[in-house]
Amino acid sequence: MKQILPLLLLFLISLGGCSTKRYVRQAEQLIDDGKLEDAREMIQLATDSAVNNQWAKTYLVYGKLAQSAATSKKKKEQDLFENPLQLAYNNYMKALDLDEKGQLDNSVSLLLPKLSNDFVDKGVKAFRVRKYEEAMIIFEYVSKIAEHDIFKTSVDTGIIYNAGLAAYNGEIYENAVKHFTTCKEMGYGGINLYLLLKNTYAFMNDSANVLQVLKEAFEKYPEEDEVMVQLVNFYISAGMNSEALDFLKIAKEKDPNNATYFFAEGLIYDRLGNIESAKNAYLKSIDLDKKFFTSQYNLGALIFNQGVIMVEEANKILDNEKYKVAKAAADQQFEEALPYLEKAHELNKGDIETMETLKLIYYRLKMMDKHSWIDNKLRNLKRGN
Repeated sequence: MKQILPLLLLFLISLGGCSTKRYVRQAEQLIDDGKLEDAREMIQLATDSAVNNQWAKTYLVYGKLAQSAATSKKKKEQDLFENPLQLAYNNYMKALDLDEKGQLDNSVSLLLPKLSNDFVDKGVKAFRVRKYEEAMIIFEYVSKIAEHDIFKTSVDTGIIYNAGLAAYNGEIYENAVKHFTTCKEMGYGGINLYLLLKNTYAFMNDSANVLQVLKEAFEKYPEEDEVMVQLVNFYISAGMNSEALDFLKIAKEKDPNNATYFFAEGLIYDRLGNIESAKNAYLKSIDLDKKFFTSQYNLGALIFNQGVIMVEEANKILDNEKYKVAKAAADQQFEEALPYLEKAHELNKGDIETMETLKLIYYRLKMMDKHSWIDNKLRNLKRGN
């Protein structure tokens, strides 16, 4: 008996293992028969078994069941599991981990392409209804599948881009940076990818990386005007006037008829207090585009402000004759500013600052009819009429 008992126990354990493995086989057959609810009961019994929960095929079948539920047309079956596609993926991966001999490699490799397609379909639907975080997670699973050794396929940069775009729209900026950077390194996405990555860093208040991405974009796409404009705008907003002027020089050489570049140059010189250079740049911008409102307004305001300074200096003069000369010179400045500000008003009739400045000039030059006219327009505008 002492010799027979160990053999008997081993035999009974073996029978128990074979007995419980039948749950897995039954579940697989039920999946094939389209009886997913019954299959779920069988797979639950299988995973509760100490034998089956370490058997690789248990998780292969579990994955099949979850994937079948995800793509079922029956609402009841779709609701059998929470996040069934993710569940399917996780079970396939567990099956591979437990399958030390690689006996299930072929089976899983045949299932993963369809799983990938199912993920893509679901991700696109989630993105369309603006469930951006859900779409991002789904597209990330597609990338995981593509990256797996058993799938043996190249990484789909389009999917990584979609994951980044979903993260960007969902304001999950760290993930957006990760995915957009991967696309950049793989040479995917063109100029739009760089601008999206720049915008992402901007939303994160990371000005250092904003500048770095714009520089990289300029090096890679020097012919793109949008990159040049954004780079110049960055330097201007950051007060990096010298750098902005350097890039504007390049921009003007490339496109000498671009009024925006001359306007930006005028703005920088204006801020630096270089009045003549600012005036010349604004004038060139207006010469290229007479309907450029901001250039018309800025030039008029620049000349007007010089007139204001001259009035302040004139008021300090005690000698009456010298005061009259200084006052006349100031009035001449206001007269010079007038046509640019009137053109600005013509181009943008709702701009209050332009109208307020015109009101002051008309009063200063004793043009009382026009003063009354612009004053009435201002009152009506402010009242919402």
